[in-house]
Amino acid sequence: EKRFALANAQMGAGDRDGAADNLLHIVAADRSWNEDAARQQLLKLFEVVGMTDPWVSQQRRRLSAILFG
Repeated sequence: EKRFALANAQMGAGDRDGAADNLLHIVAADRSWNEDAARQQLLKLFEVVGMTDPWVSQQRRRLSAILFG
């Protein structure tokens, strides 16, 4: 929960790298934590940044590696 709160604070502060790192850590540790809240929050971040942004593509690859790797 603390890592999720930190990720939300980082998103609010504009630290998308930090937020993504923490959310991806949660997904890797326990994908179903809090009804998949970390993955859902990460997808919201992607939408805010813009799905065509190269940063989003990089983070989506990281997420895919965790989910399917």
